[in-house]
Formats: sequence, C-alpha cells, structure tokens
Amino acid sequence: MPNSMDRISELPKDILQRILYFLSQKESIRTSVLSKSWRTIWRTRPNLDLDFSDPTLIDTTREFISVVDKTLQLYRDQTLRLEEFRLSIPLHCGAHCKSVSLLVKWIPLLTSMGVKEFFLSIRSVPYDPGCLDLPSVVFEAAESLKHLRVERFVFDEKAEKIALCKHLRSLHLVNVSVDDRIFQTIISGCPLIETLCIDGTNIGLRTIKMSDLRNLKDFTFIEVVFGGGDQLCSIEIDPLSLETIKISAANITFRRGADFRNLKDLYMCGVKSSLDNLSFSKLPSLKRLTLSNCDGLKESRIFIDAPNVLYFEYEGDFVPSVSIVTNSREWKSEIHLQHKNDDDVIQENVNRPPVHDKPVLVETFNLVCPLSHFPTLVNGVFSICRPGNIGNRLKGWEVDYDAYIWRGREVKFVGYMWKILMERESGNEDDEPSRLFLRDLEEASLEIKRKRGNYPDEDEWHRAPLSEYLLNIEKNNCRFVLKWRETM
Repeated sequence: MPNSMDRISELPKDILQRILYFLSQKESIRTSVLSKSWRTIWRTRPNLDLDFSDPTLIDTTREFISVVDKTLQLYRDQTLRLEEFRLSIPLHCGAHCKSVSLLVKWIPLLTSMGVKEFFLSIRSVPYDPGCLDLPSVVFEAAESLKHLRVERFVFDEKAEKIALCKHLRSLHLVNVSVDDRIFQTIISGCPLIETLCIDGTNIGLRTIKMSDLRNLKDFTFIEVVFGGGDQLCSIEIDPLSLETIKISAANITFRRGADFRNLKDLYMCGVKSSLDNLSFSKLPSLKRLTLSNCDGLKESRIFIDAPNVLYFEYEGDFVPSVSIVTNSREWKSEIHLQHKNDDDVIQENVNRPPVHDKPVLVETFNLVCPLSHFPTLVNGVFSICRPGNIGNRLKGWEVDYDAYIWRGREVKFVGYMWKILMERESGNEDDEPSRLFLRDLEEASLEIKRKRGNYPDEDEWHRAPLSEYLLNIEKNNCRFVLKWRETM
C-alpha cells in the first residue's frame, strides 16, 4: 500500500504547484529531494522568491544570475503561470554590469507572463551611497510592481517615472541620493502606498510631506547624522490612516488638532523640533509611545490624551514635562534617565514639572549619573513617579571604561539605595523631601538575577539579602523592587 508521500506525489502537477505556493522558497527547494515528481516542481510554482542572500540558491553572483535567468526562461518556454515574483539582487557598476543588462531582459518577461505582484529589491555594488543611477527599466514593470526596495542609488529625473507605478504598495529607500522635488513627485504619483521606509543618509532630502498618501499605514524615517545636526529633514505628519510611526533624527510637524484615529505605535528619537501639537492630537488607538533623546521636549509641557495606551518609554538626560491621560489600568512605563556631571543640570531637572501629572507607577526606572548627585536625583524621581523597579544601568548603554570601575560604582549605588529604601535612611539629614516621598513606600526588596539556562529569558530574579549580592558581585545583576501604597 503506498505511503502518504507517494499518494501526494501522484497528484496532478498543478495541484503540487499550488501546494508549493504556500511554502517559503527555501522549503519548496527542499522538496526537490522527495522524488522525481518533486525534482523541478519548485521552479514551476506560481510564485518565485529569488534572493541573492539565500545560500540555498547560490555561492556567487554569477551562479545566482544563472539561476534567475534559467528559471524565467523555463516559465516563458513552457508558458507557465507566474502570479508573484520576488527578486533581490545586487547591481554592479563599471565593467561588471551584466546584472543590470539582465534586469533589462527579465522585467519585460515578467510583463509578458502577466505577473500580478512584483517585489523588487536592488542595491548598487560597491557599497558607496549613490554609486549608480536607478535603472530606467525598473519602471517598465509599472503595472505589476507592488513593492520596491532600492539601496545605494542616485534618484535623478528618470526616477520620477516611479510615479507610473500607481499600484505600488510599499517603498523602501536605503542610503539613496534624492532631492525634495523628485521625492515629492514620486509619492504624489503613488497614492496606494501603505508602507514608506526611508533609512540612512538621504542626500538632498530635506522635506517630506505625506498629505497625498491617504492609504499610508506604516512610516519609518531613520536618518544618519554626521557632524552638525542642523540640517535635519523636516517631516509633516498628516495621514489619518497611519498605524505606526517610527522617526529618528528629524524635525517633525504634527498638524494641530490632527485625528490619528488609527495610530497604535509612535516612536520618536532625536527629534529637535517642538512637540507641543501632540497635546491637541487625538490618539484613541495609541498602544505604545516611545520618546528617546528628544530635545524638542525641553521647552514643552505636553498633555497626551491616549485612553488605551499600554506602554510608555522615555530615555534622555533631562526630566520632561509629559502628562498622559489614559483609561488603561494595566499600562506600564519605563524611564531611563542619564544625567550629565553638572549640578545646574541636576537641579534644573528635579525642579521641572513631572513626567506625569501626578506620581504614577512606573515599571522600570534606570539611572545613570554621578553618585554625588544621587540624593538630589532620587528625591526628584520619587516626586514624579512610583517606580516598580529601580536600577542604575541605562538600557542599551555601552560601558566604555574598565568593568572593574563599573562594578565598584555599582556596589556604591547598591549600598546607597539599600540605606535609603531598606533602612529608610536619608542620604542627607536635611533631606526632608525623601522622607515625604518615601511615605507611600509599602515594601522594598533587593533582587538578584539567577542564571537558569543558556538563554537570558530563562534567568530568574529572586529576593536576596545585601550580603548575598556582595559575595559575588562580579556575576550578580541586581535591582530594587518597590511596592507602593495606593493613593487617591
């Protein structure tokens, strides 16, 4: 009696092709070893994903080009149906431009085969930004081109033809050279774009206006700033359809009174412009809000109405004035505060209005500052929030000096926090605010992370006395866990 694999292999060829349609390219290639029936089926399925970085396909550029060329010729010669085609390929400049010429050959083939969805990712080699002009043949697949990723190319006047790709759904520009006029022409001509990602050094791009992108759901802008950061790109945030916004190193304009009814995730890092208009924005669906090193918060007092927010994170070297109005009872906050070695800065931060309009529970509060400033800073911390965990290591902060020095500093930090939290001793006899702010502290404990397996997520925190931490400080990671009384 034939086994189940034999019975599947006897199915008609078009059924086998449809089965492979739902597998990844790597998985479909592996089926070629099952039997004679499966040997070449992966090259005839209605969707192809040919990626230069896939080790199952090639070892060299020449081999990869050969695989792509032979596969497309096979589809054409046998009049096979190709619904989706994904191609990721490096394009060489100079004498080694065979990949460019073959792209000129392949794209018309896709058009003649009636490809409905074309995903194209191209990058110039060598890796200098703006090494090659974008090949004009790319635009000949205007009807089927739905997803385009371009890396290290110059966008000149020919690139305006991208506007012919009216069905384009996602556009990723990585380390491209493009000016404002050409970029605006492109996005104005592609109204169906749902994902727009601009990543890296964008030479010449200084303004982004997205009012024409009424279907835009996901917007990412990551600028690499060298030297002076005065020439940041200015971005006007407008589309009501937006669900995620991730912006790093830019000046941002939020339209006053904007209704971001679909926005779920807002991430801003290195924003220098004012964020005052956030106070007048409607954010009924916002779940996550991240503000990192945003100088635009220094002169602002922001009230954010986010009734459904679940997570708030702040990183910076000053205490911002941000009040979040929410109906959520289970939402979490993480605040990572790194202070400069400046008494005026410390005092200025402590005297600023609170991060929240009243002391609230914060999941994690990490501090990085000189130990001499801890008494003042801790008072400031407890006046604005109620941390669930408190430590002195900024998330993602790389220690750039001797680990021995770092451990010595950490021991001093633990000793100081043990006295003020566990023994309720003020670091200063005249430090009346600390006693006031600690009045709501119901319980405090020191916890040490215990290694349980080979992966960090297997480690466990357990409560420990100070002596256990001091016995093995080289290996111990610690935190203070605080429980606060509920206040009206």
